[in-house]
Amino acid sequence: MGPKRMSPPQLPRKLGKIKAKKLQIFEENLIRDHSTREKVISVMNRVHREVIDPVKFIRLSPHIKSLDILLIPCPENHSPYDEGMEVELKMENYVGLETLVKNVGKVMTGKFLLCRTITPSSKMVGVDTAVEDVEGEMAVRLALFNYSMEAKMGKHDFEGVLPLGTVLIVKNPVFKKALLATLVYGVIAENPADVEILSPKRMAALFPDVKWKSDLPQESRALLKSPPFWEFPLNQTDLEIATRLKNVGNKAFIENRATDAIRFYNVGLEYLPEGEGDQDAARTTLLVDILTNKAAALIKLECFNAALICTEKVLAINEGHVKAIYRHAKALIGLGRYSEGGEFLDDKLVKFQEAASKDIVKLGLLISELQKPTPSKEILLALRSPRPRNSNEAQTPLPVGMVDLISEFRGPIQLGPSPISNQGLFATEDLEPDTLLMVCKPFAGLYVDSARKTEFSFNCTCHEYLVGVITNKIWLDPDLARDLYTLWAGPDLKYDESKTPTKVDMARIHQICKFNFTGTRCFDEKDDTFISCGVWVGSSKINNSCIDANVTCVHHDSGLVMMVTTFKAVKKGEEILTSYVDPMLSLTKERNFELSGFTCNCRLCELDRSESPTVIAKRQKLLASLAYDPVRKFYPFHPTRLAGDLESIAELDRLRGATPDLNLALVDGGIFTIAAIVLLGLRRYEECFAIMEKIYRVVQNIPTNFLYRAHAEVLLVCCMKMGKKKVVLQKWVEEVRKYCRRYGGSLEHVRKGDHPSLPEDLKKFGIEFFNEEETTD
Repeated sequence: MGPKRMSPPQLPRKLGKIKAKKLQIFEENLIRDHSTREKVISVMNRVHREVIDPVKFIRLSPHIKSLDILLIPCPENHSPYDEGMEVELKMENYVGLETLVKNVGKVMTGKFLLCRTITPSSKMVGVDTAVEDVEGEMAVRLALFNYSMEAKMGKHDFEGVLPLGTVLIVKNPVFKKALLATLVYGVIAENPADVEILSPKRMAALFPDVKWKSDLPQESRALLKSPPFWEFPLNQTDLEIATRLKNVGNKAFIENRATDAIRFYNVGLEYLPEGEGDQDAARTTLLVDILTNKAAALIKLECFNAALICTEKVLAINEGHVKAIYRHAKALIGLGRYSEGGEFLDDKLVKFQEAASKDIVKLGLLISELQKPTPSKEILLALRSPRPRNSNEAQTPLPVGMVDLISEFRGPIQLGPSPISNQGLFATEDLEPDTLLMVCKPFAGLYVDSARKTEFSFNCTCHEYLVGVITNKIWLDPDLARDLYTLWAGPDLKYDESKTPTKVDMARIHQICKFNFTGTRCFDEKDDTFISCGVWVGSSKINNSCIDANVTCVHHDSGLVMMVTTFKAVKKGEEILTSYVDPMLSLTKERNFELSGFTCNCRLCELDRSESPTVIAKRQKLLASLAYDPVRKFYPFHPTRLAGDLESIAELDRLRGATPDLNLALVDGGIFTIAAIVLLGLRRYEECFAIMEKIYRVVQNIPTNFLYRAHAEVLLVCCMKMGKKKVVLQKWVEEVRKYCRRYGGSLEHVRKGDHPSLPEDLKKFGIEFFNEEETTD
């Protein structure tokens, strides 16, 4: 027997303990460093002083040795809301920084942190500042996410966002790292409902015996151009303080920071209590001004229920207040209560002649337009305007004011139990192709043109922005959660429709945005295209079928108005279906929905899953063998190479010969190029037609929002070149017409394709492409 060997697991276990101990010491030192008052103040003042330029920061970040100015990224874990997170503002529920720091990563449910900002604030991802608690012995970074969504680093005066000395209540606080991979600790708050600004007046009422045990740092004061905003002189009256807060709110509103404006208006209203005896004229005027301005900010955020509460209070004081009348009607319109809005305006115009302002009269006319049963042809054409061909530009912007003329439209469809998901939409009557089923605006939408894309991408991602918008809307107007929370949020977050949602549920909102996101050209933040994306509640209720979809869902790039239209006949009782993913993606890319918590069981996905690995590998090899370069969109023509590619295409056709309408491999961009450009250019019309006809069997079941080209145009050109009979030509003429109507809104769209002379060429065969209703200008 040889020498006795050490058991293999012992050495790794010992080394693992040493590494774990070193890591623990490192983390403890890091936490201590990130809760030391002097260090935190120094770091955050440095961030503010340098006003980090995002472009410069990203460029230099690999060379920055000091980690103390690294941004705090958005959190990766989001706790679902539960009733235990309600917080009663009593000192027995207060938790200080020392307790938070000792309980790293633990959410103090039902507790609150009373703190105040001790450095100027800044923003790269969230609003970032340093805070101290009442004891004043420690300080930490406070990162507020979904707070002041429109504020940008170096672009706004943060004394109007989160001023130095602001007293805050942070409910359910947690001290942690936002991401495990980062090295920066702080109090992380991503729910705006968990953060409250506490005015000196409310502070005195809630916590009369609490006094701050330290002063605001002189180093922080020196960075300001004027004394800290939040320090109210003892000789200032409530009226003066409320006026000051109103002006800060007005500045935020002008700068498009509506949520900031509302926060300051709310604090200002605390100094103008309603119903406390007779108020003098100045106090009443200020109260009315703040409420009216707050209503404007709420309307800007589309929080119409909350806006009505403000205008109702103003009208109870002065029923002829012109701005309140206008904004009350605007809120009713926003809620789709057009008849009520019209009656309200008519009543006010009869009682108050001074209310007949230009804007109010215009609003009355708008209500008349919105009450029409269907959108006008002008609106539909504008929404369908195609993007410029072969460019990264967005669609032509909608005419000024047109979005205001568009009301929510729901055609002959209704919700019902679905075999695909819990619920789906079903036709209530037989539907012809090109039937308009839905026009809807986003619950939260985003359009960023190419010139502003880089700046936007440094401050936010599309997902973070949409989550922030939705979060703030529900915080300010809880009734809005009713419809939104019914959307799919994954298998782990079930929704009980019997309960009335009234709270901001961060985990649910993140999941809803993840699974119900619709986007155009916004995934690659480095390219020079635009961003257009959002969450539409109405169209999100339509279930998926990769190949047997029957409707097209397309939103206007900058107008963000969604249209749902049938592209094939639908029988009464049949489910309305669309494609969540592009069915024409190469089969080498996975087309699964496991991440969404369900598996697509459409005919195409069932067939894909049933195929053997051998067949799948063969198909991938055949597609990879094509000479077409998809990156350069170039085909290096050579007779021998073309002959080999045609053999590969024939073999791909045979692989799914039994199900030709499911042969998605034939929709590959290389095959289209070989047929529609190479063969057509070589005047090999019969071969071109044979391949394109097989492709067309597949694309007939693909929504037009996933169709990149008018395949029918190529087939029609081949028929003309081959001298086909007029009846055959007319068949393909009608197919081209259908494509133009569905994709471009009118027959004139034929001029945007690869064969703009088709109408003139058809005249040689005695066929008029344009009919009387759709003549050219």
